[in-house]
Amino acid sequence: MKEKKIIILYILMLVVGLALLFTKSTPEPTPVPVAEPGDYMQVQVREEPKRESITIAVAKHDISKTKILTKDDYYFKSIEVDTLANEKSKYISDAIAIDSYVAKNHIAKDTFIENSFVASPNSDDYRLLAVKEGNYMFPFKLEQIDSYLVRNLKVGDLVDLYIFYSDGGSNSNKLVSPSDDFVKNSIKPIIVGKKILYIDQDDEDSSGFQKRSVNQIQLELSNQEIKLLRTLMTNSTIMIYPSTFKNNVEDGLHLLNDKEKDWPLTDKAIFSKNRQINLLKGN
Repeated sequence: MKEKKIIILYILMLVVGLALLFTKSTPEPTPVPVAEPGDYMQVQVREEPKRESITIAVAKHDISKTKILTKDDYYFKSIEVDTLANEKSKYISDAIAIDSYVAKNHIAKDTFIENSFVASPNSDDYRLLAVKEGNYMFPFKLEQIDSYLVRNLKVGDLVDLYIFYSDGGSNSNKLVSPSDDFVKNSIKPIIVGKKILYIDQDDEDSSGFQKRSVNQIQLELSNQEIKLLRTLMTNSTIMIYPSTFKNNVEDGLHLLNDKEKDWPLTDKAIFSKNRQINLLKGN
């Protein structure tokens, strides 16, 4: 009897267990998010550096320090640079930014010319580098009639200086600059083959309503050349023309004879002349 009760108890436990097994709720599946229109997933993509093609100046041959650059010293070449690295700004891409500039240091052949390699004609570095030792920058103010020079010449070009004068005729030793007698006037080269270091263009009031262009060029002259030119300019007419020489002439006075070169230098006494005493003798 006891064994029957145990069997019945096992059967009841089995039935209850099966009932609980089938009546247990199944967990709901986790919903998968569905992308709505306009939604996007943020994906980190490695951005390739942006590059662009630029044209830069390249040294055509070895360029020595203090050399004033011309179109024969460089050419232009296209290269690719990193846009974000600001490489573009350090190179020269325009002939205006290099022609007539002076080299601050030696530049080897095929070197990409950077802005820091050269000095502009209106900079202090240019004045220090372009002027040879013993020479000086001398300003020469141009009259309005000579404004064609500014339009046709550039820094590095050569000019010749002439004096406009008349000898006053065969019966006179007087020199006049210029003479009123047209047929007696002549021009004579006094300083030749001198290099233009700087061209300065400015505006100056010529009246209350109009402005006229005032142009000035800076020439490289020696001390002796300045003495002669500066003295002549005080009482004579000096003219400037594009040079007939192809290369810079160190001794720009070489067309003059020795006496003309040394003028107006003199060794005559000015303040310490010996006083002459005239003696009167009588019987």
